[in-house]
Amino acid sequence: MKLKTSNIYNPSTLTQIIILALLGISISLICFTSYYIMTNERKFSALEERMEAVEKELTQIAENLELVYEVFGEAQKIKNHIQTRSRIQSEQIAEISYAILYSARATKINPFLLLAVAETESSFYPNAVGGVGERGLIQVCYGTFKMFSNGDFYNWRDTLQAGAKFLDYLLKRFKGNTILALAGYNAGPNRTRERMLELASPYLKKMERNYSRIAQNKEYANLIYSKDLKNAGWAGIKA
Repeated sequence: MKLKTSNIYNPSTLTQIIILALLGISISLICFTSYYIMTNERKFSALEERMEAVEKELTQIAENLELVYEVFGEAQKIKNHIQTRSRIQSEQIAEISYAILYSARATKINPFLLLAVAETESSFYPNAVGGVGERGLIQVCYGTFKMFSNGDFYNWRDTLQAGAKFLDYLLKRFKGNTILALAGYNAGPNRTRERMLELASPYLKKMERNYSRIAQNKEYANLIYSKDLKNAGWAGIKA
């Protein structure tokens, strides 16, 4: 009696088995490759996002360092000017310098204009008191102070900030014309323009001298603010 040969040894069947095996291996390779690519794509995407975040952080750090350098440079110029124009103690000079710079930056006013106002109004004495009760570095009266501050009228930092806000208000009211804003600051802004300029004439002449002394000083050759008092109000206006 003859035994039947198994179909597994049939050439066509063997070919099919091999094809199926190769197909299975190919599918496995495709799945593995796809998984590998997807996994690495996620890794590359995560790495790319992290690199972008690091780049943003480095850019922010660079901007902050640039700002610190700019602020330090302006503060140093303010300190040097006060030192040459007053007899105030050095510790107080540093304190006043940064207070002026802070108030100027808070209102976007040219810090060297605010410096000139402080020199004109009080000769840099922070606790100066005027003839009708004005107080502080830039001589703010009580009524004006209450309009622009909730602070302490007897604190020279508070009066400085209130005065800077008042000057900013006047600059906006007179469309950036610093001469008119200063005239309003000195003589009151609610008079006619002619009367305001007439009353403030001595004050404006003194302001012209004081601001020009700062703006024309060779030490401030890189001064980024206008050397013309009329356009010197806000920060960012170049000569």
